[in-house]
Amino acid sequence: MEKGSEVFQEQALTKASSCEAELQDLVHQVDIIVNSKKVEWERKMKALEAQMDIQHQELASTQSKLDQKSQEFSKLTHSYEKLLKQKNHHSREKCKESPETSFELSNLNKKLEEFKAKSREWDKKGTICQNHLIYLDAQQKILSEKCNLFQKQTQCYQFQINSKKQNQEEIVKYGQPERENDGLIVEKLRAAVSEMTVSRNRLEEENLKLREDLKMFQNQCQNMEASFSEMRNELQSRDALWRKIQLECQQLRAELLKVRENKDKQKTHRSSFVQLTEQSENKNADLQAQSQESQQEVLSKIRNHLYQKEPSHCSEQERIRTEISDLTEELHQKEITIATIMEKASLLERRLKTELQIKDKLLAKQQLLNFRYKVIKSENTHLKEIMENQKYKSCMSIDLSNKKHGDFTASIHKLEHENARLQNSLVKGQNRTETLMLGGMDKHGEKEHSYQTHSKMQEKEERTFQNEDERHMKLQQTAIFTASGYHRNCSPTSHGQGDIIGSKSDRALSYHKLDRGRQMELDDKSPSPPTEYPLCFGGLFPEKGRTGTLLSHAYDAEESKLSSSPETSFLATTEKFLQEEEKHTKEFEERLNSHLEELQRLSENTLKKYTGLQQSKHT
Repeated sequence: MEKGSEVFQEQALTKASSCEAELQDLVHQVDIIVNSKKVEWERKMKALEAQMDIQHQELASTQSKLDQKSQEFSKLTHSYEKLLKQKNHHSREKCKESPETSFELSNLNKKLEEFKAKSREWDKKGTICQNHLIYLDAQQKILSEKCNLFQKQTQCYQFQINSKKQNQEEIVKYGQPERENDGLIVEKLRAAVSEMTVSRNRLEEENLKLREDLKMFQNQCQNMEASFSEMRNELQSRDALWRKIQLECQQLRAELLKVRENKDKQKTHRSSFVQLTEQSENKNADLQAQSQESQQEVLSKIRNHLYQKEPSHCSEQERIRTEISDLTEELHQKEITIATIMEKASLLERRLKTELQIKDKLLAKQQLLNFRYKVIKSENTHLKEIMENQKYKSCMSIDLSNKKHGDFTASIHKLEHENARLQNSLVKGQNRTETLMLGGMDKHGEKEHSYQTHSKMQEKEERTFQNEDERHMKLQQTAIFTASGYHRNCSPTSHGQGDIIGSKSDRALSYHKLDRGRQMELDDKSPSPPTEYPLCFGGLFPEKGRTGTLLSHAYDAEESKLSSSPETSFLATTEKFLQEEEKHTKEFEERLNSHLEELQRLSENTLKKYTGLQQSKHT
């Protein structure tokens, strides 16, 4: 028996231990479920409270706006009634005064009726909004009550859970004597869990209902906001109508005041006008008598004065007319002269442009000639070097060549002198064009003075050129004689150097003259060729007497014509001058070409002679 009892106790202990473990697991699961549900319920309750607070604030704001609008509406209705009374009063007065305002009053009455109908509609909408707000307040109270019930239920559940936990702890402590009641406790716990699940499902259903209710309330709030916005727009439009009506009333009042003031003024003016007319009639009678007497005296004096001053006035008028006619004639003549001068100036400018273009072309040709001259000069220097190498072999042949070389240097000096002459003639032509330009803008007296001064300058230059020609001829003769004598006694190198030095001195003199002529041109501000190319006029022109004398005679004839006939027209002289300059330029170009050809022939002849001498010596 004892063994059986011990086995039974062991089995009971094992069963109790297994039941305790299951109970602990169940309690732990229940605690987890309860805590999760508690957290969910707290979150939901906080979200519902926040939404309820937002809705409460929105309802409070809408109620405040409705109160403000109702106050404004009451004020507007009160002011509108006042204005209606005033308008009716004014309209009655106007109807008495003018029948034209009846049509305006009928229009205003129609507008008032429309405004009354709209105000009635606003009142209906306001009552509907108030009823809706009352309904929303009732629903808010119901929701707050439901929230309180949920809070109470959660508190009850928490209390039951806490009590169950305590009971379980007591069972664990004192479980051995009460292990038989564990099955009942487990069943109770399972029943409690089932009840909790049922209550949870109920709560979820209630939450869904509450969410639907919230969506309904939100839609209603949106509809209310839309209706409020429509009400605002209508109120704004009515405010605008109301302001227009007020402005019209003010205008009508101002017009009435003006009409009354005009009536009062008319009455005062009539009374004053009657008095003034009486006074003026009395005064006019007195003044007419006095004025007739004074007018007769004054008229008699004026007639006498006019009879005295009539002849002097007529003479002055005739004198003024004659002066005006003379001045008009002078003006016409001056305008004609100004027009002719402007035309002449334009023609001169065109011709000067053409001349400048021609001179630019000549400068280009002169530069080409300068280049050719340099080439020929280099060839001559090369030939001189060859001669220095063969100085001791051919003394007799060198004497003959020295004579020819002297002739060649004399021709070169002639060409240089003629080049200087032609350059001076160009300078003179440019100076003459400048004088013509200046003379076209000045008077005929200034033209004569400029031509006289220019003729004097030309005579001085011709004298200086004649003196220089004589000096050049003497120097050439002396150089030829000295060169021939010296070559008989000495080598031919010194003869070549002497010729070069002589040519250089002659060129320096000619360049000094050219620079003086160009300085004169720059002082006169004429479009002369540049001074950067002095070699273009050095030693390229034979036939000194022909060209220089022709140009000088041509320009002397032009000057004599211009000085002898200052009364001739300005255009004719300028045309002749330009034609002659064109002829001179053509002749100048032809002579340049001929001189170049001659120089080439001379250089070819000298080369042939030197080559023939060298071949004969070699043989």
